[in-house]
Amino acid sequence: MSSSKEGKRTRGEIACAECRRCVFNPSVLPCSTCVKRGCKMLCPNGTMPPGKGSRFVGVAEEYLRHKAARLEERMRSLEDALAIVQINTSSEPHPLLTRKWTIEEADDENDIDIASTITENCVIDALGSLHLDGDLQSGVTRFFGPSGGSEVRTRRFSETAPPLTEIKLHPQILVFDQCFPLTPSYIPTTPVREMIEIYLPTHSRAVALCDTFLKSLSWMFQIVSRQQIVHGVIPSIYNRRIGSLQPPAYGPHDLALLLIVLALGALLDPDLPPYNIEAQHYYRLARAALCLQNVLVNRSVVTVKVLHLMSVYNGMSGVESNLENCYSLLNFAGQVALQVNKDPSRWRFVGLEAYERRSYFWTLFSLSLWQSLVTGRPPAIMPAFVDCQIPSDHDEAVYQSGENPLGFGNWSSRYTVECLAPVVEATQAAKSPSYQTILDLDRKIREFTVPVSTDATDADGVPTGMRYFAQSYYRELTLMFLHRGFFAQAMADFPSDPLRSPLGQSFIVAYRSASVLLTATDDQFAKEPFVCSRVWRIWSFAFTAAVIVGTVATRRLGIKLEPDPFEHLKRACTLFNEAALTSSRAKKALVSFE
Repeated sequence: MSSSKEGKRTRGEIACAECRRCVFNPSVLPCSTCVKRGCKMLCPNGTMPPGKGSRFVGVAEEYLRHKAARLEERMRSLEDALAIVQINTSSEPHPLLTRKWTIEEADDENDIDIASTITENCVIDALGSLHLDGDLQSGVTRFFGPSGGSEVRTRRFSETAPPLTEIKLHPQILVFDQCFPLTPSYIPTTPVREMIEIYLPTHSRAVALCDTFLKSLSWMFQIVSRQQIVHGVIPSIYNRRIGSLQPPAYGPHDLALLLIVLALGALLDPDLPPYNIEAQHYYRLARAALCLQNVLVNRSVVTVKVLHLMSVYNGMSGVESNLENCYSLLNFAGQVALQVNKDPSRWRFVGLEAYERRSYFWTLFSLSLWQSLVTGRPPAIMPAFVDCQIPSDHDEAVYQSGENPLGFGNWSSRYTVECLAPVVEATQAAKSPSYQTILDLDRKIREFTVPVSTDATDADGVPTGMRYFAQSYYRELTLMFLHRGFFAQAMADFPSDPLRSPLGQSFIVAYRSASVLLTATDDQFAKEPFVCSRVWRIWSFAFTAAVIVGTVATRRLGIKLEPDPFEHLKRACTLFNEAALTSSRAKKALVSFE
């Protein structure tokens, strides 16, 4: 009977217990009488003790204290039960347990939906940054979105490439180079193509540089294979050079593909200094060769690959101002790749040709998404319009037989679809997602199985340690970018103890992911210092991780974290000090640390 009366009181059907005792008949809850007397917490089922002076709320203090104690005891029991369940299902603390909450902090008007309020503030602030050089109307502007890292926000765009006085090219070649990516309409292209071919190295040197390129970078992406470049493009070009009177069996963009591969091979040649003049020489020839044929009209898969490799070259060239070209060229490659997002079977491609087109598409798509995360800008190829099959395990085994290991394999394509693309959509969307969406993406990334290999080299002696290195932190890198904005918000809202924030889980995930990334980079740099120092993306990721670890270390938080932030910050400084001797990206990051 009592429970039935309490329900009716809660619904306002009968007077509250205190008003009924005092012979009042309210119509709304809490009733105005209880509010005026300062005992709205008793309404509708509580009553003051009877007797003289009971009209004052002070006499109910003992009653309220006992009730609060019972509620807090119940709350602690529920927290303990939730913690036991969470330990059995995950190694991370439950979001509701990251903040110690007491009954004294309860305020039914101010604390409602505190988590959603903080998250809303976070996404409002996370608009990114707009850099303006010069006049407000005509100045150069560059935008970096909310996921754009510190390494891109602090870049000095006034830097320009040093004059290449040692490179001497024919004036007509220079015209095509300076018109890149457009084609001059007033100069015949055939004589210029023949002049460009004069600057090609010997056959043996060309093969050696191509092998250096494949050995050093094939672990990172699947753009060109040895079959295509060494057994296809090189013979067709060099056989033509030795006196064949037949029309060339290759196009200007095939020549550009060879030249950009030579440029990257020279850039990664261990016998040459970093950012050497030979690499710059081939790069400018590649630009000129690409402009021999209109990129906007007469394009092919080779055209897209040339633009893609030019983007890679600009990222590794050692010139800070070229990093903007790195983004622009990769975005341009995605725009030029008209219909590359469609499966090649639609155009009746089969066998090796279909496999190579599928493999390259997923390489282009994946690198475009990673570039989007780093810069905070939307990708050129939108995931919703992708209709290209992922190569099967059988295709991988058949068509990569005898090749250098290319890319990460088809598991990375599945990861791109299931994890990376949704993260980019969430972090770059105009309307930011809810925090629950972020936690759902976190769970999806953790549930994805990344293959682990323990082999340092394959049978041919080609180092695959770099591939293992990248695989070892693939998920952690994605989690770091997913949670980094919320990590910063938690640090800003709760500077002394970010774990008290409703976003405390992002604080933990971002810190642990950054620690794993720094450890993996330090270990791999000790094994492969040359290759690591030449690949600039490694240092951009490592710098982002170091900023997160350094932020935690310098705040001197009163919480114990594993691994220790001070030790990791010291390790990061040592790592960048050593890498700065040969890497311009590491050297620039080191200035930020100092």
